[in-house]
Amino acid sequence: MDTFEILLMLTAGIGMGFSLMGMSTAIVFSPILISIYGSKLGNGIMFIPFLIADLYVSYLYRKNYDKKIVLKLIPFSVVGMIIASIFATYISEYIFRKIIAIIIILASILFFLKKYEDKLTKLSWVFGIFGGASSYLANVSGPIFNIYLLSYKQNKEDFIGTRAIFFTVINIIKLFMYIFIFKNINSFTISRGVVAIPTIFLGVFLAKKLLKIINQKTFNTIIVFLGLIVAIKMLL
Repeated sequence: MDTFEILLMLTAGIGMGFSLMGMSTAIVFSPILISIYGSKLGNGIMFIPFLIADLYVSYLYRKNYDKKIVLKLIPFSVVGMIIASIFATYISEYIFRKIIAIIIILASILFFLKKYEDKLTKLSWVFGIFGGASSYLANVSGPIFNIYLLSYKQNKEDFIGTRAIFFTVINIIKLFMYIFIFKNINSFTISRGVVAIPTIFLGVFLAKKLLKIINQKTFNTIIVFLGLIVAIKMLL
């Protein structure tokens, strides 16, 4: 591993930390990693630090999560991951990312139209299946799940806690799928992923400081707009 890769992973770690707190900063580091290592290896490199950091954030917010939402969403997400694993060789990642982008944009519009915001909570199967599939194939599920969770009108702490617990469970399941099916967890991806772990904690720390000075309405708006930026980036 050369100096460039080390600096890249350390920088990506900070972005991952912010991403774990609900801010979709993956738009910055994910495309860079995938452009350098390819989609399969890029996802594998990001996975281990994400899993470890998810466990950490879950511990921090262990008293701030909604168990019913997590249990409601997980089965559909697992179905989405299974579908993705079966059709991974047949699905064009290019087309898939366009579909996910359109879903994020439509959901974001409905979220801002307060008349429909509450109705998004009834679409757990849509968000779960497409979110699970996008998590397995491209690690771009954050904006999809963010909009779904925000539709429950949780406060910032409960949103982060529910999100962290949910992703921890999903990533533990995905770990076995990545090892035995997708086969992108190996010495190469692990050796690069672990470099990002220290700066992930820095990113989480900085994000926590930032969230303390942001009110709830601003927080919700930032989360959805960041998701929209991700979606537009995926469409272009």
